[in-house]
Amino acid sequence: MTMDLTLLKTQRKSFLTSFTVCAKKIEDELIKEAPELKQLSILKSQISDKFARLETCQAEIMNLILKIEDAEQAYEDDFLSAEKYRDKYTEICSQIEQMCLKDSSTKDFSEKRKFKLPKIELKKFNGDAKDYLTFWSQFRKIHEDSSIPNEDKF
Repeated sequence: MTMDLTLLKTQRKSFLTSFTVCAKKIEDELIKEAPELKQLSILKSQISDKFARLETCQAEIMNLILKIEDAEQAYEDDFLSAEKYRDKYTEICSQIEQMCLKDSSTKDFSEKRKFKLPKIELKKFNGDAKDYLTFWSQFRKIHEDSSIPNEDKF
């Protein structure tokens, strides 16, 4: 039983090293002035896989520790150690999400159309009901276009 535990801890050590290396790559990419979202996406997939394998190994270790009598302190220490990596994984994933959201909002902002139109004189509405339809048909296309900011509509 202790032999199994030793083997699992050795395996977990490899998983932790792999996880830490991948986390470092992600942090380096996030620090860049213009991080590549494609690279971040690839790294996120890699770290998710590494974390899943680490979690599986960690669960097996926890089960073996619980089977050993008087292992309450060892279980608690092991749990706290594993919790640090869970927190790190959650933090990294949320940073990547924020980066992707920030990039998509920046992209939406840059894609807004700008118009440099000549000033035209629209037919003025004088309050007479029979002239309203001609006034509204001129004005309607611009008024209902939500992609044009209100400032440009003036």
